[in-house]
Amino acid sequence: MKRIHIVNGIILAFSVILVRYIDVHVYDMHIILNLLVLVGLIVGGMKIAERFPALDYDVSRKTGMIINTIVVLTIFLAFFVLELG
Repeated sequence: MKRIHIVNGIILAFSVILVRYIDVHVYDMHIILNLLVLVGLIVGGMKIAERFPALDYDVSRKTGMIINTIVVLTIFLAFFVLELG
């Protein structure tokens, strides 16, 4: 598994958390605007991440699974702690 795949997963997760937080606590957005902002953040973050050549290297399967597990747990914890559900 390459580092870029892990970074893309992290970008996706934190974009969802950020947009949901803004939608719930800051400004009640329409669903279309919500999706457009989410897609913009994800695509923009992935385009920025592609510019770093250090992310082309592989990581071990164990390290990839640990990081992916931490990202998923962070999503669940963020939704409960920030009351986004």
